[in-house]
Amino acid sequence: MKFKIIIKTGLSFLLIAAAESSVATTGYFSLGYGPKSSAMAGAVVAAPQDATIAAVNPAGIGVVGNRVDLSLMLFSPIREASLDPRAAGGTFEVRDKSSRDFFVIPTGGISEKINEQWNWGFTVYGNGGMNTTYSRNIYDETFAVLGAGANAKFVKEGQGTNFANTGELMIDLGQAIFAPTISYKVTPNHIIGVSALLGVQYFKAKGLGDFQGFANPGATDLTNNGYDFSYGAGVRIGWLGKIHEKVSLGVSGSSPVYMTEFHKYSDLFAEKGGFDIPANFTAGIAIKPVSDVLMSFDFQRIFYAGVNSIANKGPVLGPAGTTIPSGQGQLGEDNGIGFGWNDVNVYRLGLKYQYNQNWSVSAGYSWNDRPFEKDQLLFNIISPAVNTKHMTFGFTYNMNTESELSVSYMHAFKETMSTNKTAFGVPGSISMYQNSIEIGYSLKF
Repeated sequence: MKFKIIIKTGLSFLLIAAAESSVATTGYFSLGYGPKSSAMAGAVVAAPQDATIAAVNPAGIGVVGNRVDLSLMLFSPIREASLDPRAAGGTFEVRDKSSRDFFVIPTGGISEKINEQWNWGFTVYGNGGMNTTYSRNIYDETFAVLGAGANAKFVKEGQGTNFANTGELMIDLGQAIFAPTISYKVTPNHIIGVSALLGVQYFKAKGLGDFQGFANPGATDLTNNGYDFSYGAGVRIGWLGKIHEKVSLGVSGSSPVYMTEFHKYSDLFAEKGGFDIPANFTAGIAIKPVSDVLMSFDFQRIFYAGVNSIANKGPVLGPAGTTIPSGQGQLGEDNGIGFGWNDVNVYRLGLKYQYNQNWSVSAGYSWNDRPFEKDQLLFNIISPAVNTKHMTFGFTYNMNTESELSVSYMHAFKETMSTNKTAFGVPGSISMYQNSIEIGYSLKF
C-alpha cells in the first residue's frame, strides 16, 4: 500500500511538471517518449520498451510488466530567422536568433498486471510544442522599411503600418497528454489496448501587431494577451501481435484531441481560437534475427491538415502587396489564414543490442516530410519546423533486478529554408538544429 502511495504521489508531481514548455521535432510532435524510445528514434510501436509505450501504442503495456518509468529531457533547439528588405530599398537585413535555448521536458508512466489477460497503465508526456523568442521584431523592422514602398501596406481598406504590440516577437506553445490505459490479451500472441487522451495546452504570443491588418476591425484577441489554456480529450487504440517467434507487428491510431478554444487568441487562430491536437497513425515491425539484437521500423502519419488553424494557408504576395490567399478569410474566422502546414509522414529505424545481462545499447535514425512549403515561410518565422532528419543513440544499465538507468541523445541536423520572395515581397530564411539528452529511471515490481 505504501509503495502505491509513493508511486501515485510521484506521478502527481509529474503531472504538474508536464505543464512546463515542451518543444518537438516532427512538425511539433515529439520524436520519442522516454529515453528508451528516444534512443531508437521512436521506432517502438511493435517493440515496447517500458510503461511510456502508451504514448505510442496502448497495447504495449500488456508486455512490459509491472514497472514505473520516469525521465527528464534537456532539449535545446537553436532557431534563427531573417527577412531582407534590402531587396526593396532597405539598408540592412533583419536577422535574429531565438533567445531561449533550453527546455526541461518530463515523461512518466506506470503499468501493472491485473490478471492473465488484463493490464492497466497511466502515462503522462509532453506531446509537443513550439517556442520562439526574438528580441528584434523581424516583422516590424522589415515592415517599417517597406512602409515607404509601393508594396508597403497590407491589402485591406484603411489599414497602414502604424500598429501597436510590435515589441518583442515570441510564441510559446506547450501540449501535455495524460493517458489512462488498459490492454487485453486476446490470444497469447495478440493484444489490443486503448488509452483515453486527456490534453492540456497553453499558448502565448507577443509582437504580432503588424498582422492586425489581417484581423477584423477592432480585434483585441490577436496578440500580447498573456498565457491562455485549453483542455480536451481524444482516444488512441492499438494492436500488438507476435506473428513469428522472431517477428512482431504493431498498429496504433489516435483520434484528434478535441480542445477548447484559446479565447485570448480568438482573433489569431482559425475557428475563433481553435487549436485541436491532430490525429495520427503509426504502423511498424520489430524483428529479432538473433536473441540479443532487435531491429524495428515504424511509419507514422500526422494529420496536421485536419486542423484549420495549422493547415489554412498564410499570407501571400499579391499584385498590390501582402494579401490573404484566395479562398481564405481573415484571422480568427473559420477559414482564417494560418500556417499552411500539410500532413507529415515520419519514417523511423531503431536498433537495440543486448551486450550482456546488465548493459544494452540502442541507436536510431528518423526522417520526415517538411510540414510547409517556401511560400508559407513568413508566418513560420515564429514556428520554424524545418528539421527532417534525426540521429539518436543511448544505453540502459540494469543496476539490479528491480532498477534500470537509461540515457539517450538526439541530434536533429541543421536545415535551412530560404526563398527569394516571401509574402512581404523580400527574401527570407529560417533555420534550426536540435540536441537533447534524456535521463530516465525505471523501477520494476
